[in-house]
Amino acid sequence: MKEHWQERLLKIGDLSERRLLRSVLLAAFTDIEDYTSGQLEAIKQRVFEESKLDHDQFNIYTTVVSIDDYDPINNFLFPMDDEDLKELPFDASVIAEIIALNEKPILAKIYFELDYLELLEIKKTLPRRFKGQLKTSRNVHEIEISLAPYEGYVKQIEKLYELYLENDVPWRTVLHPSIYKFMEIQLETEIEFKKHEKIEEIIIDLEELDAYKQINQIPLWNIKTEPFNNQGFPMPAVDQVNYEHVLIFKEDIRELGYLIDSGSEVDGIIHTRRLADRLVLTSSKDVILKWQLWMIVNPLESDLYLPNLTSNRKEESFIDNYASRTSCVVRTKGEIYRLANLFVDATDLKLVDIDINERKSGTHETYGLNSFVKDEIRIDEDKKVMKLKFATEKISPFTRDIMSFITSEIALYFPEYRCVGELV
Repeated sequence: MKEHWQERLLKIGDLSERRLLRSVLLAAFTDIEDYTSGQLEAIKQRVFEESKLDHDQFNIYTTVVSIDDYDPINNFLFPMDDEDLKELPFDASVIAEIIALNEKPILAKIYFELDYLELLEIKKTLPRRFKGQLKTSRNVHEIEISLAPYEGYVKQIEKLYELYLENDVPWRTVLHPSIYKFMEIQLETEIEFKKHEKIEEIIIDLEELDAYKQINQIPLWNIKTEPFNNQGFPMPAVDQVNYEHVLIFKEDIRELGYLIDSGSEVDGIIHTRRLADRLVLTSSKDVILKWQLWMIVNPLESDLYLPNLTSNRKEESFIDNYASRTSCVVRTKGEIYRLANLFVDATDLKLVDIDINERKSGTHETYGLNSFVKDEIRIDEDKKVMKLKFATEKISPFTRDIMSFITSEIALYFPEYRCVGELV
């Protein structure tokens, strides 16, 4: 714009008129242009800051360990459910209250480190009852129990998915194969406990399944939760309708995977901005709120060598970095092969073929890890089946779980198909 003014001024022949017009323009428009240019530059800088999101800071690392092997002072892996750390004895009145509500109390959780298809055969025999004993501080009760798949950990993954959406972070499938191998022990016998009676031991006979069960196992992940008290007052947002809540941190958070849980106090976070030392949350609430902070802890180099550690971490590549910044999906077989070979902890599986078939009933070798991601446009029964065929040199109890992880991740890119996996 300044160059345009200079050009027009030079075309004015009368020097006095040129001088007068120049003084008017300098006084009236130069400051306006400088202000406008500064504001445009600030907006551009804000857009770049908001769009700069390092996906590595949101990698989820997982494992399963015995309670005896869990280190409570470690700074990397934490229980998915803090209740898992509580040991017997506990007050039997809690179970009595559940029985009074005509519900089945959960006495414990057990872990079966079996292949997906083997565990599926066990689940097909359920519901099934087993004998056992419940020893308390005052008595020994003969009981009947039943097994059922435990879904509490999957609900934690679903909660994490909701937080990703609420915090404007793109979702990636979580690889935590052990959580699908937990089953809960449900009490089927109604027992009348005495006052202050405490449960000290539970003995269960699972017959032929006893050889496969593992007790006192807890799943871990690199997510730590704690309350975050915001001391600042909310300020009106640009739209003059909602309010901005500024959460200030002591450190630079651009390299940290922080998620904010708005809880029941807020109608939801409308928008999230990540700056160097703060999160700016846009909400409809105009009062100071208490937030729950979910911290996704990045591992140290030594943490990556922990036994049985798995993650949804991707191999670093320019193509994937570029593709993750665009919403366009390349619908080719080559792109599917690229997606299948991205993950660091899935290198033992190699995608060798892809088939598209009409949907048929029957059992598949994989299961969906993103069942909570709802497709409100396409009808599941009308989808064709994309069968992804994998090869591997060694099969472990987790091979089909990792295969399920890969197919579930590819299904996010190709929602018009039902993606399943098969070992060849």
